[in-house]
Amino acid sequence: MSGLWGAVEAAFQRLESQSGFETRPVQRQMAQFVCERLESRTSGLVEAPTGVGKSLAVLLPAIAYSLQTKRRIVISTYTNVLAEQYWHKDVPLALRLFPNAPAAALAMGRSRYACLDAIRGNALRRATPEMVKFLHEWTGIAQEGTDTELSEFLRRKGVPSALMRSVWELVATPPACRARVCPYYQLCFYYKARRRAAQAGIVITNHAFVLTDALVRAASNEQASLLDEYDFLIVDEAHDLLEAASNTLEFALDASLRDSLTAYAATMSNQINDALQSEQPPLGFIMSVQRLVEEFARRVRETLEQVAFPDLPREGVATRVAPSELAQAPALAAAFRADLHERVAHTANALHQEITALLRETEQTYRDQKGQLTEKQRDAVEEILTQFRYGFEQTAQSLSRLAEPTEGVCWVEPTEQGWKACYEPLVLANWLREQLWQRRPALLMSATLTVDGSFEFFAQQLGLETPHQLQLPPVFDYSRQCALYLPPIGAIPDPPQSVLAAGAATYYQRLAEQIAALIRLTQGRALVLFASRHEMHEVHRRMPDMEGVRIFVQGESSNADLSRRFREDVQSVLFGVRSFWTGFDAPGETLSNLILTRIPFEVPTTPLQRARQAWFETRGENAFTAWTLPMAKLLMRQGFGRLIRRSTDRGIVAILDPRMRVKSYGREILRNLPAGIPIFESLPALESWLRQNPKTP
Repeated sequence: MSGLWGAVEAAFQRLESQSGFETRPVQRQMAQFVCERLESRTSGLVEAPTGVGKSLAVLLPAIAYSLQTKRRIVISTYTNVLAEQYWHKDVPLALRLFPNAPAAALAMGRSRYACLDAIRGNALRRATPEMVKFLHEWTGIAQEGTDTELSEFLRRKGVPSALMRSVWELVATPPACRARVCPYYQLCFYYKARRRAAQAGIVITNHAFVLTDALVRAASNEQASLLDEYDFLIVDEAHDLLEAASNTLEFALDASLRDSLTAYAATMSNQINDALQSEQPPLGFIMSVQRLVEEFARRVRETLEQVAFPDLPREGVATRVAPSELAQAPALAAAFRADLHERVAHTANALHQEITALLRETEQTYRDQKGQLTEKQRDAVEEILTQFRYGFEQTAQSLSRLAEPTEGVCWVEPTEQGWKACYEPLVLANWLREQLWQRRPALLMSATLTVDGSFEFFAQQLGLETPHQLQLPPVFDYSRQCALYLPPIGAIPDPPQSVLAAGAATYYQRLAEQIAALIRLTQGRALVLFASRHEMHEVHRRMPDMEGVRIFVQGESSNADLSRRFREDVQSVLFGVRSFWTGFDAPGETLSNLILTRIPFEVPTTPLQRARQAWFETRGENAFTAWTLPMAKLLMRQGFGRLIRRSTDRGIVAILDPRMRVKSYGREILRNLPAGIPIFESLPALESWLRQNPKTP
């Protein structure tokens, strides 16, 4: 037995001595695997089904390893909500199991933290006196200074959710700031969190922060980072890393970018002005910077005003793709306009040049006039320019990718403001390998990381090659705890190919009738997951009134607020789309009925989806079997996993897509769900099963 496992075993023994703890052999098995990866500094893949207790299975080895080696471990999960769940629930428990635990910290993007300077500025000028009083009261007791913490404080004060959001817009930390020369720097919530994280052996964060850290390192040639140096990366909810990486690398050039660029430059100028006003203000330098920023804003506006893309189809058209041979593939050829890319590239390059010129001229102006500034003023200007340079350079890098993509696609689509030029990567494996896996070992884990029992699909997509793989068995008795309902053939027509397809209205009506019947069986207590917002709203429009059952619809308020209200109102129903298919947790009586309206296939209509299909075609693969179906299997497994969250849960899963019965891939999807689940096609038979298997509150 290794020294590391001995320390972890001792922690498990202390955990098991606590009342109410349930011993889980698979949790120890996973923890041993994590210990092996940490000690050998090798990467690994783990599929840990719901109920394994994977949070503690990685936290205990990570804490013990950091204690023994003084190395830093970053643990990342998909969303801020999940990261905060780690931080507030799992980390304190894990740390208490060690006599001398290492320091731990929560690290998130700066926009999640309140700005004390803004609270004493924007809040005082624009908030009501009562709200100003609340904010000052909160800053005196806040531990972390996050939007979640403030929202909870204001909720206890009776402040409506809509007002909370408007208040947060006033007080959120801006993308760049005066940092060390801000009068509140030592008290700043964001920088205090950064300092804690830099000293911590265990850092909890989210995928977006890890990926943005990689971008910052690349943009600054390793001169800057968000997470400082760390030795091992643990990625929870790893099935969502692809989407997180795509969101991090995607880029859009449109009127919003124009506005954000000019606002960013104006903020830089304003912060220089504010920092230099207190002590013999150098008016010549301040005015020079203001003129440079005003000229920059004018040229950026003119650059975009000179470009037009008339008569674009609603879905848009691709203008450049890499590898270039994808343009000739049947999937993309009809939606490809190479002649338009000259305008895209010219605009992107022009904005890149304007950003470069603004940075160069501002820094030259500072060098020319720094003799007129005091040492304190020089420190302030240098700090502000450093803070803003990284943001400008990241945008410049994104503009370069738009002008000349690598393993990605550029396209143009119409908007209400005119047009938008976009870039998104097609292949993420190489970027993830270069920016993450080659720099340090990593452990990737999820409840759903295999397709058809194999890690191969996700390992290829993520670019992580490792022989160290662990697939743990299900913890719950699904054959006893849940039943599956597949409507009889003819009950619901096939899903329409488009919103304008003939028969779409009939489909939505029949779907609404089935959903209403299922909701009546459980008197609410249902989560209904849709593949698109349009379908969700069309079905909701056709739902009958059901006394005592309230339906919440995604988009009515924040996801966090909807989740809370759904959990508190036991007989309610929640209609949701993609963000509720994964990571959502509502154990207990409030969720007894999970309804998946259709198989969430990606339909190749957008230039990005067409280019992805072309990428597989040019490799001699079938895009449906190589990408679309595996991703649908994973998402169906994720959606299915929302129902049974603990051993006392009972309930039904209804999959209302008729293709589950008549298509071969329907049977493939079923084989990816837990084995032994009883299947019903009759609502009376399903109701009988529910009566015999009541949910334990």
